[in-house]
Amino acid sequence: MKPTTTSAVVVLILAAAMPASAVAQPLSGPLNYNVKNMTFESWCQETQRYPEDRCMARRPADVKAFEDYRAAVERYELQYLKQVQRDRDTRDSVNRDPSAAVRGRQDSTP
Repeated sequence: MKPTTTSAVVVLILAAAMPASAVAQPLSGPLNYNVKNMTFESWCQETQRYPEDRCMARRPADVKAFEDYRAAVERYELQYLKQVQRDRDTRDSVNRDPSAAVRGRQDSTP
């Protein structure tokens, strides 16, 4: 094998080894919208305020109610967080400080 062929093979092997999620990530914008993971325990104790012994029992009806609640919240949470980020980006671009702009050589006085 020629050196260029060997390096091409190495690049192809490395590309094939990359997880698909790394390739699918957008090149700009936040990669994590700070989506919170919800657990049954936190939902049971903090949201529903059930007694600890009921939460520890994990009744089938409670687990079903949690799954339904989580599905409803997750359906809208990512869309909402993306909209908040777009609004923040728009506000930052509109309200930017013009005196903080980078000055090039042509802008300076001789």
